[in-house]
This record gives sequence, structure tokens and C-alpha cells, in this order.
Amino acid sequence: MKAIPLGVAALTAGLVALLPLPARALERLYINGSILTMAGERPSYVEALGVENGRIVFTGPRDRGLALRTASTRIIDLQGKALLPGFIDGHSHYINSLLVANQCKLYAPPAGPGKDVPSILAALKTCASERGLKKGELLIGYGYDDTVMPGGRLLNRGDLDEAFPGNPVRIDHVSMHGAVLNSLALKKYGISASTPTPAGGVIVRKPGSQEPWGLIMETAFLPVVEQSEAITAQQEVDWSRAGQMLYAQTGITTAQEGASHLPQIATIKRASDAGANLIDVVAYPFITDLDKVQAFIPVSQWGRYNNRFKIGGVKITIDGSPQGRTAFFTTPYLTGGPAGEKNWRGEPTFPQDLVDKAVSKVYGLGVPLLAHTNGDAAIDMFLKAYASARKGDFSRPWNVTTIHSQFLRKDQIPSFVKYGIRPSFYTLHTYYFADAHIANRGRQQASFISPMRDAINAGLRPTNHTDFVVAPLDQLFMLWSAVNRVSRSGETIGPDQRVSPFEGLKAMTAWAAEQYGEQENKGTLEVGKLADLVILERDPLQVAPNAIKDISVVETIKEGVTIYPQPAAGLRPVTAAPSTKTYKWTAHSCDMDDVNQAAGREWTLVSLLGQPVSTAKPPTLRAAAGRLTIFGGINRLNGSVALVRDQVVIGDLASTRMAGPPELMALEERFAGTLRTVNRFHVRGSRLELLRDETVVATFRARN
Repeated sequence: MKAIPLGVAALTAGLVALLPLPARALERLYINGSILTMAGERPSYVEALGVENGRIVFTGPRDRGLALRTASTRIIDLQGKALLPGFIDGHSHYINSLLVANQCKLYAPPAGPGKDVPSILAALKTCASERGLKKGELLIGYGYDDTVMPGGRLLNRGDLDEAFPGNPVRIDHVSMHGAVLNSLALKKYGISASTPTPAGGVIVRKPGSQEPWGLIMETAFLPVVEQSEAITAQQEVDWSRAGQMLYAQTGITTAQEGASHLPQIATIKRASDAGANLIDVVAYPFITDLDKVQAFIPVSQWGRYNNRFKIGGVKITIDGSPQGRTAFFTTPYLTGGPAGEKNWRGEPTFPQDLVDKAVSKVYGLGVPLLAHTNGDAAIDMFLKAYASARKGDFSRPWNVTTIHSQFLRKDQIPSFVKYGIRPSFYTLHTYYFADAHIANRGRQQASFISPMRDAINAGLRPTNHTDFVVAPLDQLFMLWSAVNRVSRSGETIGPDQRVSPFEGLKAMTAWAAEQYGEQENKGTLEVGKLADLVILERDPLQVAPNAIKDISVVETIKEGVTIYPQPAAGLRPVTAAPSTKTYKWTAHSCDMDDVNQAAGREWTLVSLLGQPVSTAKPPTLRAAAGRLTIFGGINRLNGSVALVRDQVVIGDLASTRMAGPPELMALEERFAGTLRTVNRFHVRGSRLELLRDETVVATFRARN
């Protein structure tokens, strides 16, 4: 490892001593540690850092800092520990922390205890005991990874029944695409031996029977996801604090809610208004909820914190996950599609014309954009949409970040530089999912995932993220993955894409502040910036690269106040406004946005605007691969479509122009007109409902 020249620290300390001194006495003065400012292009240290009224007011030599102290100044002796800017979350799904803070953590080592079935059951029993679980109450665990279970011995229904005979138990898969349920949980969610396996879904059955026995995945998991538990206003406050402590204990002082729907934003705002927030929370409404969120919080109020919460911009998801084989590529997967498809390249969440419209809409609003792109074809789609939105004029600054950017091709990097697009990488995949990527995409392409080295060399300033809860919140492990790129099996994945520890830290401090447009207040330890700080057991620049993952977070400070560990006197109590009302929303992962039971099936219209349809040849529709194909009764219509969670987006419809009986022509006209107004859908077995907001406007039955 390259040592930090002592002259750099000494020179920096001398220069900083010339800064204006604070007008009043210091509240806190940090000394005797590695105070790494993260300012500039090379590592720089100062001997002392002073804080007053939530901001940094002094950095410089130790003796100059001590000269500013008064009887009320608290001197913090770091005792050789490292002081850095608070970590800034490049991308996660914050809203899920409100749920998992009350659940049982079951990640596989090193992130959790779930190394095998006995370890999982033991952890669940400990968790249930600590929470005082009562008979009949639902117990939920998260982070179960079936791919690392030794000897192929997987968790099953019988294991959970034996351990918890009196409680429904749900163990969510690490992908957030499925779960293992015990008998009482299966009953709760209405899944039994008679439940058919839906298209695009998986229900593992007990050998020799139809009894659900193991994982329930993808579309088969949707009935579970949709049955969320109602929470009270006080629970919103309490769970927000508990969730934020998960971030604080890893050194994070700014968290991202990276694909928000209106009910989730409403929960965050209510908790924020009640004063619950310990850290800053930045939400990005999903493109399909944009209009609703604008009505709830006008765009004129975006970009400004209110009670440590703000809307940061808009999110659009263009494809799925490479490990789930739903990311969109220019070449086929070596292992075929998730349902055995041949020559499978994945599919985009939105077709190109709808991506173009969405990106242009966000550009027109003048707000930042996050674009989820994993496969190289999805990145091509986004670059095309970006160029279309700018119409050749790149003079106006626009803050745009591609989230994940995992299979960014080398030839795509120059376009990122030209357009000023920032990639936010996901280097944790080199550890957690490298083996899957090698199997699915081949060694050469898998070795280039999250190419942070090439991006930095090209002049980009990328960020890095965990995508929590898909991967655990562990910022030092994330840094370790960027520096070492070692897989779970111990293989080095793309050593030429390793970065230095300093560059890795930049991606979670200074460059991450730029991603949020907050570089004037966050990301470096400089006078005038917020005193968002983290104290580490050791300096990541002064240990062997492989030891970075073993560094612990000692303390997290938000605007000069310690939030982790929780102060001995406890946190300031916060009480929500009295209300008997409860709220519901579902956990989410942007990799699962386009998993649904409506696509790929032919549906026959049975009612329209509340009236039954009983013609000999009723209208039909089919949505697949981003295309909507409709038989209206006489004419055929087609156009673009995206089915995202429970929302539907339909592009312009083109139609043949055949004539027919007046009554059929009238039905077809009403049907086509109704389709142009729908924005939501529900699938209930063989029944499809299309809705305009909360009103069902058309119902269909599956042809088969």
C-alpha cells in the first residue's frame, strides 16, 4: 500500500492555519488522530478540527486549535483513531430499513449469521427472544441466501414449523424476490398445495407432493409482497429512527430512498415533520409516481431539506438484475433466461420510446435523474434517451447518475464523459455475485463489472453503493470490495479495475456529495461545511488493503451531535401527532419492478366501465416485451407498454382502420379510449383489472 507522505499532512496543516478563526468559542475540538479531510486530489490530513453550531469552524495545527478552547470546549482525544467526513449513501432503498430494523438479520457471513440452516434457526430464536415474540405474531427474517448453504441443504417449511409451531414465519430471500414460509405463514398468505405455480414464478414443492416446501419466488411471491402490514403514525416515527440507526452504525449521515412511491414518501414526510430524523434522507420518486408526488410536494420545494428530508430528483428503472437474468444485454446469457428461454438477452422495463419520453420529462423539469441500468443494452438505451432529451444542447448543467452501471462497456465510457453522466457502481457484486456473473455472462465480461478504475482514469468521479437491502449496509466492506475485488470464493475479479483506498473513500464522501449537489456542505472536512463526521477504529489509508473490511465504526456524528452509539441518556423522545389512522406500503427492490403476473398472457375483456361485455368476439389484449397487442373486436391496435409493480404506462396506440357493425365499432372506440386513461393494474388469479387511480375501469379473464 502506498504510504501517505508526512509532508502532505504537514503542508496542509500549515496552509489551513491561515483560515479565519471562529468568532466564538469552540464546542468540540478533535485532536490526536488521523484527521483525513478528503479534500483535494491527494490525501491530506490536519492535526485538529473544531466544531461549533453543527458546522466545522476550524481545521489546522493542534496548538492553534487548543488556543481557541474555553472552559466549555469539549476536547475529543481521538487516541490515534481516524476522523473522516460522514459517509454518503450512493444508493439504497431507505424505506426498507423501517421494516428490517424490526426483523431478524440472516445474511450469510461475513455480513450475518446465516452460514447454514442450524445457524439460521438459532439466530431466529435469539431474535424472537430479544423481541419478546408472542404466540401467533408474525416473525420475519431477511437476507437468506440459498446459494451458499453447504451441501445443498436448504431451509424449508419443516425446519421453520419445528422451530416455531405457534407463529407464522417468513424468511425473505437476499434478492428480495422471494421467501421461505412455514405452514402458518403459507396459510396467512393464502398459498397451498392447490395454488398453481404462476407463469414466471417458482414454488418449490415437497418431493412426492404438491405441498409448498421451500422458496417461493418471483411472480409467486407477489401475493406475499402485496399483503403488507398496516402501521401507525407512531410506528412510522419509531421505525424511522430504528432504520436510521442501521445507517448511522455504518457511518452514514446521508441516506437515499432510491425508488419511491407516493405512500412511502408520505410516510417519510410524516416522520420527518414529527422530528424523527437523525440523518438526512433524500428520496427519488419513481417515474410512474412523478405526477402524484409533484401534487403532494411541488417541484419548487424539491432539493431543499425540511426537517432533514428532501426530494432529490426522479428515478427510472430501465432493466432488472444480472444475477436474476433480467438485466438487458446486447448478447445472450450463457445460461438462458430465468424461465428457460433460449437466446435470452433480458428485456427492458420500459421500451425505448417510453424511456425517451420519461428522460425528456425529467430534463424538462430541471431536476436530477437516477437511471437504473445494469446490462450494456440498457445503458445503450439510456444514452440514446439522454441524447434525445438534450437535442444536441449540452450547455445547461444536469445532474444525472446511472445506478449500478455494472456491465458498462469500455466503449460506452467516452459517452459518459461527453455527457457528464456519473456512474454509481456496485462493487459489492465482485464479492456476492461474481460466480453467478461468470456463469451467466462469461469470465471476460464478468471481470469488467463496475469498472471503477477505467471510469476514474477517464476523468469521471463515480460513487459506490450497497443497494441495501439486497446487500448489507457495511460501508467499510463496500470500500474493501472496490479496493480488492475478491469474490466469496476467494478469486480476484478484474484486478485491473481495483482502485486505491483514497479513491474508494472519495466515492463515498466527496464525489457522493457531488452526486447529491451538496458539495458545498458535505463530503470533505473543510471550514464552513456541516460537521457530519465518522470516527473509525483505524485509518483505511494506513492498513493493508485486505484489512479494510475489519475496520469498525466507533462513532457517527451528525451536525456536531453523536448519533451512534446512541447516547447513554437516550435519544430525544419524539411523539407523532395523535391519530388512529394507519398506513400501508410495501418493501421494494428496483430489480423487481417489472415482475408481474399480467405480462405474457392473453386477456379477454369481460366488463368495461362497469358494464358486462358479451359479444361473440370480445376485445383481447396481450402485453409482452414492451409491446401491447390489442384486438378491439374489429381492428388491431398496438403500442408500447410497461408494467411496473402495480402500475401501467401505455404509449401511443396505432390502429388499423377497418369498418364493422356500429355496435362493435362503438365498443372498440370506448375500449381504446379507456385504455388511454388507465394507470394501474391488479392480477387476481385468472382475473386482470385495469384501473384509473383507484377505480376499476375494465376487467379481463385469462384466455388459458
